[in-house]
Amino acid sequence: MIKSIIISLFVFAPFLKAKAQNEIYIITEKYDGVVSTVPTFDSVFVTNPSGVTTIYTITNFVSNPSSHNTQFNIILNGITSLGYKVFTPIQTQGIVNPSLGQPNFVMNTLYLAKP
Repeated sequence: MIKSIIISLFVFAPFLKAKAQNEIYIITEKYDGVVSTVPTFDSVFVTNPSGVTTIYTITNFVSNPSSHNTQFNIILNGITSLGYKVFTPIQTQGIVNPSLGQPNFVMNTLYLAKP
């Protein structure tokens, strides 16, 4: 996972350098998967252009995908309504529990900038 993050930073470094932090939103969505027998929520971390991160807890994807997606879309639409657009999603990353063969958690990261 760390290797993927480091590679992603090198790939996107020229673009990120050209765009100052004050022009980029970063959304990281963490699916809690099978951390417990009854997953209760997923987490969404939104870092705004000032570098301030807000944490949202939304319905767990496993227990209710429709509600999860609705709540995530509200967060995403709030940012896109400001003129920001997703310029690249990062490949889904996660940690797998070998005894279960299922992910303990999965993370997605989106970067949004103004065109």
